[in-house]
Amino acid sequence: MKLFPEMKLSGLRNVLHNRQLVKDVRQDRQTDITKNVERVVDVIDGRIRLVSGYKKKLQNVIRNSLEFTDALIDRFPRAIEISSRTFVSDPYVNAFFSNTRDVQTIFSRSSEIREFMEDYANGEVAHCCALLCMHKTEKTVLGVELAGDTLRKDVKQTAVNFTDHRIYSPAPTETETRQGLKQCLFEGLVTNTLERVVQLKLSNQRLQHERQMLQARLRHAQYLLGRQAGRPASEADRKREIEETQLKLERTEEDLRKIHLATPQVSLEQVVEVFSSPEKFVRLQESTLRLNKMGIKIDESTSQPCNTLKLTEVSIGDQQPRVVTLANFPRDEFLSRPFAFTPEISIPFITM
Repeated sequence: MKLFPEMKLSGLRNVLHNRQLVKDVRQDRQTDITKNVERVVDVIDGRIRLVSGYKKKLQNVIRNSLEFTDALIDRFPRAIEISSRTFVSDPYVNAFFSNTRDVQTIFSRSSEIREFMEDYANGEVAHCCALLCMHKTEKTVLGVELAGDTLRKDVKQTAVNFTDHRIYSPAPTETETRQGLKQCLFEGLVTNTLERVVQLKLSNQRLQHERQMLQARLRHAQYLLGRQAGRPASEADRKREIEETQLKLERTEEDLRKIHLATPQVSLEQVVEVFSSPEKFVRLQESTLRLNKMGIKIDESTSQPCNTLKLTEVSIGDQQPRVVTLANFPRDEFLSRPFAFTPEISIPFITM
C-alpha cells in the first residue's frame, strides 16, 4: 500500500525537475539573445547604445530572427551519404553528380573539407557532414523516347543539371552542421543590415558632396552673370546655366530629404527592419522533380521509370536560388591529391 504514495512523490519530483529544466532553457535562451543583441550593435553601429531603450527594442526582433533561422534549418531533410558507393543506389546522388569521379573530386577540392580533414587527421571521425549547395539548370535537348513498342527519335526533352557545387560548414555530426548553418544565416542578417547602414552613409555623403559642388557652380555662374551685363548673348547662356544648376540643386536637396542621416536612431531602425522580417532576406522553397537515370525530366502523365526527388531551394538576398542538401561524406572517399586540382574560390554561404 505504500507504493502509491511513493509513486505520487516520484511524480511530483519529476514535475519539479521538468519545470526547472524549462526554466534553465529559458534563461540560457535569454542570455543568448542578450549576447546577440550586443554583438549586433557592435558590428552595425556602436552608437545605437546612445538610443534610450535600445536593448528592449532589439530583444524581440533578435529572438524572432533566431527562431526563424532555427526553424528554417530544421526544415532541411536528413543528411544523405554522398560517395561513389551510393552513386547508383541513391537517386539524389545520381542526380546531383555526373559520375563517381565527380563525387570524390568535388568534395576533395573543397577548401573547407580539406581543412576539416586536416583538423581530424588522426582519423577519429569516419565522415563529415556538410551543406551541399548547387545551381539547378534546365535546357531543351533532342533525345529518344519509347512510346509503346515504338522508339521515337529527335524528341524534345528537358535535361536537368546540377552545377557549381559549393560546400559549407563541415562538422563531425549532422547536429553540429545544422547549428553552424543557423549561425551562418544569422550572420547573413547582420551583414545585410551593415550593408544597408553603410549604403545610407555613402549615399548621404555623395549627395552632400554633389550639393556643395552645385552650390559652388551656382555662385560662380551668378558672379559671371553680373560681369556680363550688357552682352545679351553671353547673358542668355549664363542665365540658362543658372536655371539648369538650380534645377539640379533642387533635385539633390529633395534626394537628401528622402535619405535619412546616418544617426544612431536610423541605424537602430535598420536593425529592427531587417531582423523583424528575416523571411525577406532568406527564403526556402520545396519542390518535387521527376528524373530518369539520364537526368531527363519525366512528365507526371507518363509511366516511364524515374526517380521522384524532393528538393529544397534556398534564396538569400537577390541571389539566384540554390538547391541545398545535408551530405555525409566518408573519410575514405577523400582524395588527398585530387586530380586536376584547382584552388576553390571561397564564397560565404550567405551569398549562395
